[in-house]
Amino acid sequence: MFYILLKRKALTFKNRLAALRGWQLAKNLAFLSVGLVMLLALYGGFQRLLNYLEGVQVIGPMLSWKLTSMVLLITFSMVIVSSIIISMTTLYYSSDLKFLFSCPINLRVLFLDKAFETVFYSSWTLLLAVFPYIIALGRVKQLEPGFYFSYIFAIVPFVLLAGSFGILFSMLVMYLFPSSKTRDITWLMGSLSVSFVYVAFRFTKPEKLLRPDALEIVAQYINYLQSPTAPYLPSWWVTKAMVSYCAGNWGAFFSYAGLLLAAACAVYALMYYLSGFIYMEGFSGAQTAPKFRGKPRLLAEQKLALKYAGSRDLLTCCWKDRLLLARDARYWSQAILIVALIVVYLFSIRQLPLDTQDLKSFVSFLNIGVAGFVMAAIGLRFTFPAISLEGNNYWILKAAPVTTVRIMKEKLLITLAPSLVIGAVLITFSNHLLSADRFISVLSTCTIVIAAFVISVMGIGLGALFPDFRVENIHQLESSYGGFIYMACAMGYLSLVVGIQAWPVQMHFAERFGRFHPWDWRGIALCAVAYMILNAAAVVIPWKLGLANLEKHEI
Repeated sequence: MFYILLKRKALTFKNRLAALRGWQLAKNLAFLSVGLVMLLALYGGFQRLLNYLEGVQVIGPMLSWKLTSMVLLITFSMVIVSSIIISMTTLYYSSDLKFLFSCPINLRVLFLDKAFETVFYSSWTLLLAVFPYIIALGRVKQLEPGFYFSYIFAIVPFVLLAGSFGILFSMLVMYLFPSSKTRDITWLMGSLSVSFVYVAFRFTKPEKLLRPDALEIVAQYINYLQSPTAPYLPSWWVTKAMVSYCAGNWGAFFSYAGLLLAAACAVYALMYYLSGFIYMEGFSGAQTAPKFRGKPRLLAEQKLALKYAGSRDLLTCCWKDRLLLARDARYWSQAILIVALIVVYLFSIRQLPLDTQDLKSFVSFLNIGVAGFVMAAIGLRFTFPAISLEGNNYWILKAAPVTTVRIMKEKLLITLAPSLVIGAVLITFSNHLLSADRFISVLSTCTIVIAAFVISVMGIGLGALFPDFRVENIHQLESSYGGFIYMACAMGYLSLVVGIQAWPVQMHFAERFGRFHPWDWRGIALCAVAYMILNAAAVVIPWKLGLANLEKHEI
């Protein structure tokens, strides 16, 4: 029975590949090429880092293995958190579950199939990111190919154990609290856990190990480097198995590898047994819906609609989207991650080793590009999918007495405010932490406010140009061809903005360094005209293209 379920997945994947033709095939090959380039870039960075650590006298090999144990510990933690979030969907809310439950399939076998699916989806991206590190580690330490097979042998039970934590958690929570609201709570808890792991890792200041002036301090911690990192967790068992293999200590290698396999088999045997008693009850409870409780009072948008009849359509759409955002826990969980990102971003700015005031001001100027990238990444999650998230209900908007341009304006109004707030917070606090001079502070603040508007318009326009009303998972929109085009356009726009403003900023620093008559007003006028043309093009072109495409879109 389990073989049939695995064969179903294999045939689905095979048919999906066989169905790729023309544009779809070219698009997927382009994404594959970009992914390979990113993996090669990661490999190059990891190899330089490990070469640097390995070259440190006396403690070099210990540093590289300590870093390996930290990488595996972080991977283990992230797979656990990811499995908590993903297991809720795969085990209880997957679109094929109702069909599978109606088939003559053993309940425990069905659970095992979904459990392995959870482990795969929660770990494949992390393992793919760690793979260049392992390749670089083997090359730097000049290890034979058997080292990579030993890593694969140990990493399979490692990810199975990490994923089992999230699966067990979801099973027990859904059994004890069988309600659709439980999924929302779990998503929020998962996001809090991700934020905690991310912030805690950044606050440990791992960059200190890479600074030459700190290496003499590291020498005082040889005992620390030799001590185990979380000795009772599978991440340390994998590290010790790899170290034992490199040292030719086969007894220790098979001991740790056997421990990983035995622990994974024991945990999954326990889950297999428990699933026969609690899985069905949790699934049944997940299908229930919370009771609707209406409110007798009018909402703010309804009051404004009564007062301003001409904006009734716009206010009604705002009311709808605001309620949907408030009710969807996925957006609140993303908000938690954004807060963690902002905290780590500002902490990293504060920790920059900058000595002079001019250097701090220059970094504040370059910070326009970094803050803009953060806004674009957040826009990819919220702004770009705004049109497509109407889904199968888009026909209601098309049938309603509201124009397409009003729909797009309403989406822009809803998504612009968060983008403006995040951009303003990032740039204002960064300038304060770096003590940037007044010229750079005013320039960067005005630029980021304009960029927030342009990137939001770009997101709505390109989202309307590449809509997908049949998508089930919002992450499919982020990784789609349209999402790639949006990020490429946003990055190109930000690069051109920084490039155009670099000339006036160069004049500003020339004046600070005492140069006589540094300001070229013709050059400033040229930069101002180029900046206005760039912003106009970045706003008008995506908006017009998206509007034209959405107006001719057939339901």
